[in-house]
Amino acid sequence: MIEYIVAIFAIWAILLYIVKKKGKKYGLEIAGPLLMWKTEKGKKFIDRIAKRNVWQWYGNAAIVISIIAMILTTALIIWNLSISFRIPPQAAPSPRLILGIPGINPIIPIGYGVIALAVAIIVHEFSHGILARYGRVKVKSLGLLFLIVPVGAFVEPDEDELKRVSRVKRSRVFAAGPASNIILALICLMLLAFIFSPLITPKVDGAIVGYDAYGIDRWSVIANVEGMEVKSVQDFVNFINSTEAGKFYNITLWKDNSLIDKKILNGIYVLDVVKDSPAEEKIRKGDIIYEINGKAVKSSKDFLKIMNETVAGQEITISYYRNTSFYNASVILADRYDFTGTDKGKGFLGIEAAGLQDILLDTQYFQKLYNPFKGNFLGYLALPFRGLSSMPADLQHIYAPSPTFWMMYSLIYWIFWLNFAVGTFNALPSLPLDGGYIFRDGISYIISKFGVKKREKMEKISSYITNAVSVAIFLCIFSIILVPRLRLLISF
Repeated sequence: MIEYIVAIFAIWAILLYIVKKKGKKYGLEIAGPLLMWKTEKGKKFIDRIAKRNVWQWYGNAAIVISIIAMILTTALIIWNLSISFRIPPQAAPSPRLILGIPGINPIIPIGYGVIALAVAIIVHEFSHGILARYGRVKVKSLGLLFLIVPVGAFVEPDEDELKRVSRVKRSRVFAAGPASNIILALICLMLLAFIFSPLITPKVDGAIVGYDAYGIDRWSVIANVEGMEVKSVQDFVNFINSTEAGKFYNITLWKDNSLIDKKILNGIYVLDVVKDSPAEEKIRKGDIIYEINGKAVKSSKDFLKIMNETVAGQEITISYYRNTSFYNASVILADRYDFTGTDKGKGFLGIEAAGLQDILLDTQYFQKLYNPFKGNFLGYLALPFRGLSSMPADLQHIYAPSPTFWMMYSLIYWIFWLNFAVGTFNALPSLPLDGGYIFRDGISYIISKFGVKKREKMEKISSYITNAVSVAIFLCIFSIILVPRLRLLISF
């Protein structure tokens, strides 16, 4: 597979070299790794659309939308910067996440991503062109962008004419791009919320298992426990609360339209073991701990309560189950501060563990998760980071929609996501983004109200301020990635 990719890009590099030498007479130019095709065709079409008076109102609304997006996105960046001083270094975002390019950004799928990004760029650029022509600004050329395949389009207004028009007309042109992306994102959001999401109905009630644990496959549904029907997570919790730790109980699972019977030990399942921790030599991933120092452990809450009562250097006895056998182990606890940087003097074992009830989800959970207006909007935006931008194939069997439905849902979701990302990012008050030019004209207008009348002086002051803000914004973005890693280096 890697050989094919290398060969394709080698051929692409050769093509770019040929275009650089002979492509200009055909309207072909190079822009980094991209191939640009410029043409005069389409200008008359834009002229016809731009004659309507509605574009003045649209342009004014676009300025308002862009300013709101500018404020909220800047606030979100500052908030993330403050978080970067507290999160563990391993939780810091990857530099690849900054680039919204399918194939480079690991969370954006290539298929859906290329289509959605192309839609976002076309909407963005043609909006600039339409508002430019409405403001009597000449459009020099239109064109397509290629990175092996078409990845977008562009409209090239005459920059000299754009500088000579009024601030309002210029701001309409710049605001049209990000605002149109945001409006299209909102339209997709409405489709997802009111057309697609109501069709996501479960085939069965019960409690969905969210992890591979206890010998149960992820996305299985617990339908019955010891003869009692389970319709929700609370039904299962009520059962567990009435049982003893270290005892077996029978459950019935629903998976791929069939029922499976299993026997499960009541205790907490070890999901992971911290490297170089006290638990590493005694406990393994997959063990089930049911007792610590004679106290029953049935949930993560029980485990945390017991561990919060321990101190560094204390010896504890752990009772656990592994591969059909029961064991006991003595472990001397470490200092929690040495591993977490908090709670100095508290005991630290070094495991991540959860009871079965801790990793269960109601079937209604995913109905809400895939409806943008029934849950947290930021959580809906974050679905790709959880690997849930499309419902996993192993989970789809629980719900009524077909795989074709999920293909359509995923496509519209990514058109929403990338248009929202392109729109809000371009609205930032930072040059050379659209928001930077809007911000600079806004600063120039404010300065003019303070008695500065000379155009050159106004432009000089507004440029200084805009450049300073631009640098600050990009420093904030890169600091979100760098600060946690620098903290790790300094800690040594």
